[in-house]
Amino acid sequence: MNEIKKQLKNIKVIDSHLHLGHLSNLNMPDASDSNIISTLEEFGVKKAIVSHHGSLSTVEYGNKKLFELLTLYKDFLYGLLVFNPNFEDESLKIIDEFYKEKNIIGIKIHPSWHNCYPADIRYKKFWALAEERQIPVLTHSWNPNVPNKAQKFSDPFNFEEIIRRHPDLKLTLAHAGGRGDYLYKVIDLLEKYPNLYADFAGDIFEPKLIETYVEKLGSKKLFFGTDMPWIDVRYYLVNILNAGITDEDKENILGLNVARLYGI
Repeated sequence: MNEIKKQLKNIKVIDSHLHLGHLSNLNMPDASDSNIISTLEEFGVKKAIVSHHGSLSTVEYGNKKLFELLTLYKDFLYGLLVFNPNFEDESLKIIDEFYKEKNIIGIKIHPSWHNCYPADIRYKKFWALAEERQIPVLTHSWNPNVPNKAQKFSDPFNFEEIIRRHPDLKLTLAHAGGRGDYLYKVIDLLEKYPNLYADFAGDIFEPKLIETYVEKLGSKKLFFGTDMPWIDVRYYLVNILNAGITDEDKENILGLNVARLYGI
């Protein structure tokens, strides 16, 4: 633990993918907001970008709770509003009213949670708005060839049509495709589209994955993210710190890249 802190002492570390707030169907002991944030700070994370669990289901309630968190932890947190295509008008209204307020710096979407393909008509206005206003978007992405069939909505290749239609859209594929060969197929997408990025958050345990991405892409399109409270922050920090890449690459991934994208 002390070795991690020592290595990160002079590095700007930003968690690009954090969740806070109660989620009713999951029991996560010690996963209170205060415990999560104190853990991140203990291990040298300077800032974190958060979406509220509640926003995935109830947009108005979740965003209200997000604003409370941003007020309480105003020196540490930046927020992502959530767009829910099943409540399209309400979501767009909230984005129009609150984007850029109270440290709001982007939008989170979760096609699998909302059972809606990104090319669905209910996303059409959202994509246009995000491109026009240059709002960074973080989307859940995952290999569709898994037992959870809802992941088909978040197949990273579903987004290729969106990127072609909206070439100025700034889009980050959370979990870098999620599982198996998709972790490597996503590299081809990142090579093709300048405004497409990826984070390594989530339960991705693939040896030498970071080295492969950096070798193919360089390090400037890749983000450190924890996915806390789902995964322990220490895994991701050690995974990047121990990767066979340069110190400059590590600093880019750990914080500088996401700072550039979101204007932090």
